[in-house]
Amino acid sequence: ENGKIKDLVPEGRDITDRKRAEQALQKTDRALRMLCECNQRVVRATDETDLIKDVCRVIVKTGCYRMVWVGIAEHDRWKTILPIAQVGFEKGYLKTLDITWADTQRGRGPSGTAIRTGEPVIARDIRSDPSFKPWRKEALKRGYASSIALPLKADSQPLGALNIYASEPDAFSEEEVELLMEVADDLAHGIMTLRTRVGRKQAEQALRESREFAQSLIESSLDMIIAVDMRRRIKEFNR
Repeated sequence: ENGKIKDLVPEGRDITDRKRAEQALQKTDRALRMLCECNQRVVRATDETDLIKDVCRVIVKTGCYRMVWVGIAEHDRWKTILPIAQVGFEKGYLKTLDITWADTQRGRGPSGTAIRTGEPVIARDIRSDPSFKPWRKEALKRGYASSIALPLKADSQPLGALNIYASEPDAFSEEEVELLMEVADDLAHGIMTLRTRVGRKQAEQALRESREFAQSLIESSLDMIIAVDMRRRIKEFNR
C-alpha cells in the first residue's frame, strides 16, 4: 500500500491450506459418489445379507477406507453385537472384539454407544481415544487410526451399526459424516424393506398352507361322513 509492503504470506502456508481444501473436496466428492452407489444397491437389493456386503464393498472401494463392518444388535440378555459382514483389511480383528450395546465397559465403545444412543460416534485418534482402550492394541496392529460408528435404526428401534475404519487420524470431516449418516439410514431402510417383504411372503405362504390344510380337513370330513352314511345304509339294507 502506497508503495510499501503491508503483509507477507508465506508460500508454504498457502500451499498447505490449498492442499487441505483440495483433500476436503475430494473426500466430499467420494462420499457423494459412495452415497449414490449405495442407493443403487438398496434399490436393486433382493437379499439382506447380499445388500449389506455390497454396501460394505462400495464404502471401502469408493471411500478409500481401510475396513468396514456391520454388526447387528441382538436382543439377547447380553445385548450382543453380532458381526455379519466385513470388507477390507480385517485379518481376524472382529474375533477379538467381544462387544455389546449394553451400558457396560465393553458396550461403551463406538459401536455399542452408537446403537444405544442412536447417534454417530467418532474415534478421531484411536491411539488416544479412551473409549477405544479395550480394542486399541488390535486396532493399531491392523493400521486403524480413526473410526466412525453409525447407528442403523428403524422407527427409533436399533438394528445395529455400520463401522468404518480409516488409516489416518481425524479422517472424517463434518460434511463426510453427514453423507455417511445418509448411507447408514438408506442401508437401514433397505434392510427393513427386505425384512418386510420376506415377512409378507412368509405370511402368504402360511396362509396358503392353512387354507390347504383346512381344505384337506373338509375333504377328509366329507369322506368320513359318506363312509358312515354308506355303512348305515348297508346295515339297513341287510335288515
